This record gives sequence, structure tokens and C-alpha cells, in this order.
Amino acid sequence: MGPVVKRVARGLALTALPVALVALTAWPAPGRGDEPELPDSADFSRSQVVLDTLPAVAQPFRAGESLRFTVQYGFIHAGSAWLEVPDVEEWNGHRAWRLVARAESNGFFDKVYRVRNRIESLWDQDARFSWRYFEDRHEGHFTANDTMVFEPDSSRMRYKNGQSYPVPGPVQDALSSFYLTRFRALPIGGRIEFDYHASRKTAPMEVRVLGRETVKTPAGKFHCVVLEPLLNAGGIFKNKGRLVIWLTDDDRRIPVLMKSKVMIGSVKVVLQEVKDGT
Repeated sequence: MGPVVKRVARGLALTALPVALVALTAWPAPGRGDEPELPDSADFSRSQVVLDTLPAVAQPFRAGESLRFTVQYGFIHAGSAWLEVPDVEEWNGHRAWRLVARAESNGFFDKVYRVRNRIESLWDQDARFSWRYFEDRHEGHFTANDTMVFEPDSSRMRYKNGQSYPVPGPVQDALSSFYLTRFRALPIGGRIEFDYHASRKTAPMEVRVLGRETVKTPAGKFHCVVLEPLLNAGGIFKNKGRLVIWLTDDDRRIPVLMKSKVMIGSVKVVLQEVKDGT
């Protein structure tokens, strides 16, 4: 495998995580043309002035919603990714959304570095916290999978190997963290916080609401609010750089663009198609 192909394929392997609000490093250089520029986080930290607030949303999605994205490594289309809400399930006597994020390489990269990454969350429909989180990764010859389950009686997260770790109460996982932001009130120029657990660690997750931008994608032109989760909560949210996400500023709060930069290059995830739930 050539070095360029290998870097592109590895970038795609990491992309199931940015799709789930899990980025790995820094923000790329500002774009040109129709590409929105990144608001300056230094200006944010100096002012911290809330300009206005997008109100909380009662139901931004329904079961059956499916969002399809292309994964771009620089100018190269490396594969596709999806964010899906297939259905509602019963868990411990509670109704829970089944949330799914997955990414896969395209036919060309399948021949040299096949990627099939999938993560799932069972997310309490009423109280909005994670009951169960599962990830399954297939990247070239590397495979890994793990599961964690919330045990409310002991306030612990139990992993596939039987080990368990204390949590302060109901928390978010890597995937439910993203869906929670679609419900919450978003103060422009402010921030929201919640407890997050991953890789056997719990920490507060802070999401900055940087401003507004208009974004053009193959799925259409959208007025958006710009979010930046601070990647310092431990585990897979490591403080190595920046991830920026553009959500529509309507009652859907659909992600239309996500950008991050991993060590081997820039990754951009662009909305291609929306299928509404019922």
C-alpha cells in the first residue's frame, strides 16, 4: 500500500468517531469559497457574551431518521458515513432510542485497507442518558469491539470484560453526547455542559456555541449554528485539537458539516442525504 493511500485509509478509519462527535485533533486551515471559516475561539474566551439563544427542541428527530455523509480526506472521497435512529427499544423497563453511527471505505480503499466501523447507543427516550454503548471496529487487519452498560443501582458502568467504574449518575456516551446537543437550548456565544463517560473515565463535557454560519452541501443550503466540543474529557475525547460541527438552526438541528484534523491530515464529513423518521 502506498503511503498516501495508507494515510487516506487510516483517516477514514478514524471517521466513525468524528461522526459521533468524537474528534481526534486540530482544526484545519480556514476554507475558501463556500467553505465557512472557523470562529476564533480566543475571541470566545475573552468575551463570553451570549448574543441570543436557540430554544430547546422537544423532538428534533423521530425513529427512522437516517443521515448520509461523504467522508473526504483533503480532496479525496474516501468513503461514506451514516447517523441513524433505527427504532425505539425496551431496556430495563424504559423506552430507549437506538442510535447508530457507522463509517465505511469505498470500493477502491476496500482493496487496500477495508474499514467498517460501527457504534451504537441505547439512549433513554425520556431522561436522555446512556443505558448501553457498543462499538465494533474493523480497520484493515485490526479489529476491536467493546460494550459498556449503565447499572443504576450501583451508579457504575460495566464493561464487556466484567470490570466496572463509578459514574456520578446517568451520563452520556460518545454517541449520545451528540444527540443530546440536538435537544438542548444553545446560547450563541455561550456553552452547555454535561457528564460524559468513555474509556473507563468520566468528566464534564463542555460544548461551546461559537456563532452562526450558512453552509452549502449537496443536500442543500442551510443556516447553521456552529459548535465546538472541548476535547478534554479523557478517554477518546482527548485534548489534541479541535472539532467543529455545523447544526441547522431550526427545530431539526441536523448536522450538515463536521471538520477535524487528525495527525495524518484533514477530514471533512459532508451531508449528502436526509431521510426523515416517522
